Amino acid sequence: MLAVSLAFCPLSAAQAQTTAQAQPIAQSASVFVVSGVAVDASADSSAAARPIALAQGQRRAFSQLLQRLTLIEDRGRLPQPTEALLNDTIAGFEIDEERASATRYLGRITVRFRPDAVRHLLQNLRLGYAEVQSRPVLVLPVWQTAEGAKLWEADNPWRDAWKRRAEPDGLVPFVIAEASTAPEALPIDRLLVDSAQLTNLARQRNAGDTLVVAASPVSPEGSGARVEIFPYFDAGEASTDRLEPFATQGATVEEALSAAATELARRVENRWKRATRLDLDKPGQISAAAGFKNLADWVKLRDRLAEIPSIRRIEVLRLTHRDAQVHLGFFGEPQQLSVALAQKDVELRQRDGFWELGLRGTLKP
Repeated sequence: MLAVSLAFCPLSAAQAQTTAQAQPIAQSASVFVVSGVAVDASADSSAAARPIALAQGQRRAFSQLLQRLTLIEDRGRLPQPTEALLNDTIAGFEIDEERASATRYLGRITVRFRPDAVRHLLQNLRLGYAEVQSRPVLVLPVWQTAEGAKLWEADNPWRDAWKRRAEPDGLVPFVIAEASTAPEALPIDRLLVDSAQLTNLARQRNAGDTLVVAASPVSPEGSGARVEIFPYFDAGEASTDRLEPFATQGATVEEALSAAATELARRVENRWKRATRLDLDKPGQISAAAGFKNLADWVKLRDRLAEIPSIRRIEVLRLTHRDAQVHLGFFGEPQQLSVALAQKDVELRQRDGFWELGLRGTLKP
């Protein structure tokens, strides 16, 4: 069995502050868009079935969105999609594809929600929520049997299980490592020796973190099959909780692996939500020195700060052609803010008791 450890031109101060306050703090709307929602209904005619199917799809999208934003343990507290709630929160929808017969209508739709209305709903219900989307997580599925470990081989049933996973889009997108014979496809034992190898592998695939997860079959007792899952999550600062081993069962090994992929993805996503959820009862503020190479980089840095949902106020206290002093008001802890900023390639860290801020790779070591 594979043994792994369980671990992401200068302005005056007054001019700068006025300029920053005049800039609206933008929020990413993509998190509040639910795509690929299946609709299907039958009635006396396809024309009569169409509004029924579309209404059902909008209710399903509403539930998917709230599940996307909230923790698994809060599912029982989520409101039902009443007509009033849908009218308040849905900005519109688009039909992606549709088919009809004499009495049936089916297709897929994309539903767009009003971010502020959804936030207001969750806040009124005192439900913590997250809306920061993680950078993609690279999944390295290791199939461990008595014959040895398979990672890059084409006949890897654990990889197949991840690719079969049909979960709604969440806050953590997954990239599954494909079968490969390329030189960079290092054996798993070499990958785990040096975390830099995992980091390089993730960067090659435009991912942020790596999830190395071993699955091992267990001899069935009676009918059915059981697999054991051993995850290793290389997530840097985002690694706030451990991912514990667990086991799943199914009628076949294929079924047990599919259940395991779904369960582990949910655990990773719930872990991410805990690290980034907005805590409106914990307002915080920090003053940070922002470094940059030129004013174009400053504009990029400022725009990325404005995209972070937890940041409620940005004040520029001083600005020159190469650095600035900014005051950030936000919800939550500095560690949560740091994790959210990292998803935008912005670093936030302390040096000698002072906060520093900058685009990734621009801060001094």
